[in-house]
Amino acid sequence: MLNRMSGAFQMPLLLSLLFAAPLASATPDEAYRVCPQLGNDTERLACFDRYSETTLVSADEGLDDSLLVNMEQGLFGSGIDGLTNHEPNKLLARMDKNDISRLYMDANLSVKHPVLNPVVDVVSSLLDIDRSRNLPRLYLAFSTRFSQYLGSRNSAPVIARRYNPELFLRVWRDGGVGRTDPSYWDFGYGHESNGQQINSEVLYREVEDYYVSNGESRQFARDNISRGWDYVSVDWHRQWNAGFLPNLPGQTETLVEYRHYLEDGLFQGAPEEFNAWEAPGESAKTRDYFDGLRLSLSYVLNSEGCGFFCFEKVQVVHRTGYASPFSHNTTSLELTTNIAGLPIHLWGRAGYNSDLVDYYDYTNSWGFGIEFLR
Repeated sequence: MLNRMSGAFQMPLLLSLLFAAPLASATPDEAYRVCPQLGNDTERLACFDRYSETTLVSADEGLDDSLLVNMEQGLFGSGIDGLTNHEPNKLLARMDKNDISRLYMDANLSVKHPVLNPVVDVVSSLLDIDRSRNLPRLYLAFSTRFSQYLGSRNSAPVIARRYNPELFLRVWRDGGVGRTDPSYWDFGYGHESNGQQINSEVLYREVEDYYVSNGESRQFARDNISRGWDYVSVDWHRQWNAGFLPNLPGQTETLVEYRHYLEDGLFQGAPEEFNAWEAPGESAKTRDYFDGLRLSLSYVLNSEGCGFFCFEKVQVVHRTGYASPFSHNTTSLELTTNIAGLPIHLWGRAGYNSDLVDYYDYTNSWGFGIEFLR
């Protein structure tokens, strides 16, 4: 099982390159024309902060290698060559219909960092890749989820829900970063598991008896059932600068993901999925019937000039399995607002995959809390 991610934050190098880069005068109009085009919130904020100090390239101009390096290491350094968000980072009070009937704390943390940049640059040069239109980066990412049951279970246990290291190659298309309607492809290999250890009926019954002897529900033993998969993935992301809400200016973002679960992975080996002793008499339930295809549609609003309260993001996500598409569906709706600088997040979902243990169990879930957008 992989549960560590390596990589150092290159802040001293980024700062030295930033201030060593040639400077060019820029008007506020140019800043507001270029920076809102950035799909990543961290990149967009950094753009406004550093616009007057960094040489920018018009979206209509070509890029040579020296200007591209300036973009990567100056204006867009934090988005390409630094430690950044990968999946959404959230801290929620959450409830699932198939869990206890009280709210519990749920945290999702996810980061990525580029690796082997010099090697990637050399390979792209040898392959004669047009770096002004296709900018490759190899990333190591790690995502995790864990829950804590405060005041609702003995000793307020912290339950590991998900560990997901992955290595993926991201290729921006048509200049990508900093351009109009940026898009990119991700090609990856990953391992996803819940970090648990029960893989036999004998051990499961022992843990059930333990909870019962301590006056708790035997159902809590399910938290310790081991799940794990290796997978290969292909993702496509595109930002559409023409918003679909005319009275609320912003950018529309789409994400299409295909994740293929392997029968014999490099790290997991055979997947750990449904066991017959979990529900005697039921047929096997492989994850590819419930997950693997994802479509995400987001509307990220322009928060410039936001006062005490404003909307920041609306997102709809639909998931289904590829073994039998649309026979098992999961849909979630998310809303993030900014209230006095606090990113309040509301979230609801109906379908499967509320937990890796219960990936095949249909339930309704909802939560509220904070989404860290920057």
